[in-house]
Amino acid sequence: MTNRWGKAAFGLNLLAVLSLLVAASTSAAEPITVAALVGLSGPGGVAKGSIQLNLGLKDCLAIANQQGGINGKKIRYVMKDDSYKPAIAVRLFEQMMETEKPLAFFGSGTPAAIALKPVIQDRYRVLFSSSSLSAKLAFGGTTPIFVPGPTYGDQVGIALKYIAQQKKGAKVAFFYSKGPLGEDPIPYGRLMIRRLRLKLAGEAIGDIRGGDHTAQVQDLKRMNPDFVIIHGWVGPSNAPLIKLCHDMRLKSKIIVTSWGAYRSVVEALGPDGPTFMGVSGYAYWWMKDVPMIKTIREYTSIHYPDVKERDLSYMVAFVAGQIFVECLRKADAAGELNREEVANALQSIKNFSTGGLTPSLTIRGNRFPVARIIKSNPAKGIYEPVTDWIKFY
Repeated sequence: MTNRWGKAAFGLNLLAVLSLLVAASTSAAEPITVAALVGLSGPGGVAKGSIQLNLGLKDCLAIANQQGGINGKKIRYVMKDDSYKPAIAVRLFEQMMETEKPLAFFGSGTPAAIALKPVIQDRYRVLFSSSSLSAKLAFGGTTPIFVPGPTYGDQVGIALKYIAQQKKGAKVAFFYSKGPLGEDPIPYGRLMIRRLRLKLAGEAIGDIRGGDHTAQVQDLKRMNPDFVIIHGWVGPSNAPLIKLCHDMRLKSKIIVTSWGAYRSVVEALGPDGPTFMGVSGYAYWWMKDVPMIKTIREYTSIHYPDVKERDLSYMVAFVAGQIFVECLRKADAAGELNREEVANALQSIKNFSTGGLTPSLTIRGNRFPVARIIKSNPAKGIYEPVTDWIKFY
């Protein structure tokens, strides 16, 4: 009797072990989900940029899969359009967290990301990034939210460090758009001007929607600064501002922040247009000697043969994707591939190589505060580096 029960028990134990092995194998074969919300049906420039954000993240994850995925596990990408509206973003985010179970999430921009911040911190705690470079997302306690580059404040600070190196006690003016985007780094910029012993010549505030900014440029001329930092307009909308400054013979040197450093700005000003500088934490499509740019160009030529270039938005989302992949790999290597541990892995990012798409990245205050000064070359229609990478910490 005992022997019979013993054999039966052994058989049941064997079946249990086999069942566990099958379950483990099935689980290992399941793809890892990364989700995104982008503003494909958002207003004008937002919609155009959102297309590139979506493709940048999508392609990054596809290339990671080609290179073995997450230690052999494939990544699945799911995306929905939030129309660049915070209320829709919150609803879709909660819906996707429940149905898709993503281990990392990308958001459409500053309005949605700020709306999602308390939901992520208090309820879901998922590794999160977006196209926003606002310090409001990077700081504020322990959070799984990160900015995929230098914040707007970091960028202004880097511009000011460069200015202080160029001219001791230089006069600086801020020209920014009214609203959350434009106003974000200005208080910090004022502080840094004092710390670097520069002089604040004054401030001019414009409309993010465009229009006539003649009065603002006249104000800037009266201030007579050595440098003007323009912040708060995205892509080609910077071109009319720069052209107006040039046409009205403003003698100041102009520096734009990241979203003003699109190639389209140089192209809009034309081959005989004025030169200006920018702050950028990323490599560009035409920098063919950068290893990851080579990879992106090769991938694009195969999968998108009609596409001739990828813009700055694409690169920003691609970098966010690289951080997602690294955190997923770290958590998986530790045997803890779950939402909490993937989020925790963010704080261990140190000297991470993006293949030259950025400098080596180390997480500090949930962002990567390093960028360089670039200068437009109208004849070539591109930007060229003026400095090496400048750390802002």
